Amino acid sequence: MVWAAVLGIMVMSLGLECWALTRDLPYPDVDEPVFARAAVHIASTGDLDPHWFGHPGSTTIYPLAVLYHGWDTVTHGAPVFSPNPDLARRFERSPTAFYVIGRLWAITFAVAAIPVVFLLGRRCFSTTVGLAGAALWAFVPSAVSYGRVLRTDSAGVFFAVLALLLIVRVADRPTLRNQIFAGAAIGAGVSSRYFLVTLLPALVLAGVLALRRRLPDASIKGIATGVGAAVVTFALTTPYFFLDWTATSNSLSAENAPHVGHDGLSPFGNLRWYLGTSIPNTLSWPIALLAVAGIVFALRRPGDVRRLLLLAASATFLAGICASKLHWERWPLPILPFVVLFAAYGIAELVSLAKERVAAPVPAPAVAVVAVGLVALSPAIAVVHMNMRESKPSTRVIAGHWIEEHIPDGSLLVKEVKTAPLYDPDLHVLSRYSLPRGGWTIDWYMRHGYRYFVVNAGVSGAYLSHPRQYPQEAALYRTLRREGCLLHKFHATSDEYGPFIRVYELPPTGTGCPPAARA
Repeated sequence: MVWAAVLGIMVMSLGLECWALTRDLPYPDVDEPVFARAAVHIASTGDLDPHWFGHPGSTTIYPLAVLYHGWDTVTHGAPVFSPNPDLARRFERSPTAFYVIGRLWAITFAVAAIPVVFLLGRRCFSTTVGLAGAALWAFVPSAVSYGRVLRTDSAGVFFAVLALLLIVRVADRPTLRNQIFAGAAIGAGVSSRYFLVTLLPALVLAGVLALRRRLPDASIKGIATGVGAAVVTFALTTPYFFLDWTATSNSLSAENAPHVGHDGLSPFGNLRWYLGTSIPNTLSWPIALLAVAGIVFALRRPGDVRRLLLLAASATFLAGICASKLHWERWPLPILPFVVLFAAYGIAELVSLAKERVAAPVPAPAVAVVAVGLVALSPAIAVVHMNMRESKPSTRVIAGHWIEEHIPDGSLLVKEVKTAPLYDPDLHVLSRYSLPRGGWTIDWYMRHGYRYFVVNAGVSGAYLSHPRQYPQEAALYRTLRREGCLLHKFHATSDEYGPFIRVYELPPTGTGCPPAARA
């Protein structure tokens, strides 16, 4: 009966993930080409070096290369044991199927995390908490949205939860086998997302606590073996991290480069932002507050090693991401299932307290189900609404179609990366993360013939809101607004999603704006 419920949650999760599976295709999300191109390169050339190590993404790139090769063999008669260069050409001509396969691989991780969340909740709390936590996690909008994107977010969540489950097993039974499995899960997690290296202290702590409790098989050797298994697994799954240090260094530098709007905070400022803004907004405030209650209840019983490990892993992971100069709303995703489990535990404890104080004929499990349903209602409505919006073209795609239709052929156009995808061969397009990045100015663009500018309001707004910190960058956007002709703007509505995009034209000096444009 219990596993039937888990299976039901998995089926529901699969449905939510696949609802908007093909969103915007054949135009991928901004980061998706990085992973798809690396996998296509491996499958089409046989060169196992992905030449990119930003996440590093090995648990996404290498399996995708295998899937692409297998798909190519079955559907196009490609050789089984040798690469096929035609695969790369097919990807350039018709990339939709490649991105669908990549998104399905990401969804596989997202759905596979559901039973692991249940098992972790059952082991650390109870079967009821495990089921409630798995159900709540399936409705978290950000988890659903990132779970179907060809990135490493869903892989990071899966390996984080799996590693914690195995670490808790080490605390209960510190055998050499359990230590190796837990270390290997962490190593695979680090091969997905670097920040999962922060789970190593939890593995060491589990071994130390087992030693202090004098459990059979607990030993220093076992702890060292677990750590060694993590290192070996990472080296085996991401070998070119060490063999191609130039690409590794360049990738890490690019990933840690300043991003306006996502930098400028101290480690304490990052922590305050994650705890006070990012995590509550991602999970919803009721779940966040219930998680606080669950943590308080857990701390009242400090002898429970499993819950202590859950808290320790969450704390070290938060410390790791807060130490970065950057902060992103998606970065806490790998530990949010732990937060959701504490929220489910908070619900269970509050229901139990209420039953003790209020004599009622309704059984506690029924009350808990109703309570979980009420807490899940808001995220469930949000995820349905999100899926309905993401089933339609985004502002990026709409803007791209408009630009290709209205901007004259042969024009030189510069666009910020997180705006419209443009593949019109009649337009000469320069893509940049932001227009002023690297000290570029409007005069430079004008001297080189660029007259059309596609701007992401999230990027320009971040510069304009900090003019003292970014005086030259803010000046560029002010000049563009003052002297440019606003040809069109595209913004999200209740039925559409995507960034706020503006399209400007800077006409030659002395000429006015087109009749329909306004500065």
